[in-house]
Amino acid sequence: MKNPFTQCVVFYFLISLSALAYADEIKIAYFTQDPPGIDPLSHSFDPDSYSVIAQIFDSLVYMDLDGNFKPALATSWKQVSQTQWHFTLRQGVKFHNGEAFNAEAVKFTFDYILNPKNNTGNRWIFNTLKSVKTIKGSPFEVIFETHFPDGMFLNRFHLFGSICPPGYIKSKGFQHFQNHPVGTGPFQFSQWQKGQQITLVKNERYWQSDIPHLSRIKYVFMPPSQWIEGFKNEQIDFIPNLSGNHTTKLMRSSMGKARIVKRPVLASYWALLKNQGALADISVRKALNLAVNKTDIIKFADFGNAIPMASLGKKGEFGANPDLSPYEYDPQLATELLKKANVKLPLRLKVLVADVAEPTAKIIQSNLRQIGVHLNLEVVSRSEWARKIVVHKMVTGTSADYDMVINFVDNPIYNIAFHAGLFLNSTSPWSLLDSPEFDAKFEHALKVADPNLHQARLIALDKYIHDNALMIFTSQKIITAAVRKKFDIDKFGGNGHLGYEILSQAKVIQQ
Repeated sequence: MKNPFTQCVVFYFLISLSALAYADEIKIAYFTQDPPGIDPLSHSFDPDSYSVIAQIFDSLVYMDLDGNFKPALATSWKQVSQTQWHFTLRQGVKFHNGEAFNAEAVKFTFDYILNPKNNTGNRWIFNTLKSVKTIKGSPFEVIFETHFPDGMFLNRFHLFGSICPPGYIKSKGFQHFQNHPVGTGPFQFSQWQKGQQITLVKNERYWQSDIPHLSRIKYVFMPPSQWIEGFKNEQIDFIPNLSGNHTTKLMRSSMGKARIVKRPVLASYWALLKNQGALADISVRKALNLAVNKTDIIKFADFGNAIPMASLGKKGEFGANPDLSPYEYDPQLATELLKKANVKLPLRLKVLVADVAEPTAKIIQSNLRQIGVHLNLEVVSRSEWARKIVVHKMVTGTSADYDMVINFVDNPIYNIAFHAGLFLNSTSPWSLLDSPEFDAKFEHALKVADPNLHQARLIALDKYIHDNALMIFTSQKIITAAVRKKFDIDKFGGNGHLGYEILSQAKVIQQ
């Protein structure tokens, strides 16, 4: 006969053990629905997907929270010519499935990315790469060769150069890899409950033995309107991008259990334009900028947590032009420009908006209505936005049928060329713009190895973007994050992205 007392002790022991096992789990409110993908070889190329990818996978190099290059799967690197880079790889690293990391894994990954048949989302970011070569008899060295000198080459590896396991993919198939990704990163994939959450667990054999500290990460799918209540009820512990108007409310409801982290970051609400129809006219694009009140955006969308922007460049970003001034709010001049352009009013524009940018989009909508420009807003989750814009162009080769698209996007690699290419280059899966003139100026700024010359050309490019009003310029974000006090997250990355270091170095504070 079983002893009831023993059964009771065992029962409570198991409960205590379970609670102990997950005491250092962090639950994050970042997604409103499933991201397009969580592996680096899929069609996706969006901030949501890469916030997970950055924890499962490692790149050869990464950039820390202040934008400094750090060794990861490569221990050293050097530029050996205008178009060649030599990398020495880290030895003794294992993928989560036990497969060895080496030069063949690096070559396999980039050969896959460069193959146009595979249509990977990050193929665009590596479009300057010509080839990757291994060295016979040396399994931990590789040579990268670019088509031309590339001032942004090393930056590209941060986040987007995640190395994948060739043996695992060849044996299990790419579809299995998409659903069960395997990398060398600080956390391993555990479970994806569609429509609910993604769970990662600690990589006990991580090559950096002192990290990670947390046992589990949960990305909880939850609408922003429920984040404060979710924090109060301990459904979530970390909100990386909290709206300014919710900060006071969260602090009051959290009963002293929350800490607010703020930092100006390389992120903004981006209003991208298709240069067709009326928007092909520079006077019309300038009129849109003159009619948008940045003070309203900063006050009512960001609640003071922002800086007005003059162009694509942001303060603290490599290549931003410091001498540009924001377009002044002047709806009267905007109306005059529309009249001179012979625009038939009302001008109706079809606009796709990511939900995180909805308050900004509605302010822009209200401002533009005053000059006879009517925006038809379609608001979707950021994941759905990526499917409708990024994945659509990746699959079809053509831009989606919108006159304007609005989203909140950071710059993970700290170089203005990233956003210039991503938002405006005609080959980018994000861009609605099709301008041979801009493409030529962008390539001119990019095709140079000397960092000083690269920066000078980017500064000139930023002025061109401003002078030609290639998008509607809004505000640079001062990000506000909320974290439960039991976690020691007290600094956000200057790029504004929920990346590698924030979660891999986070730990529970002993109280």
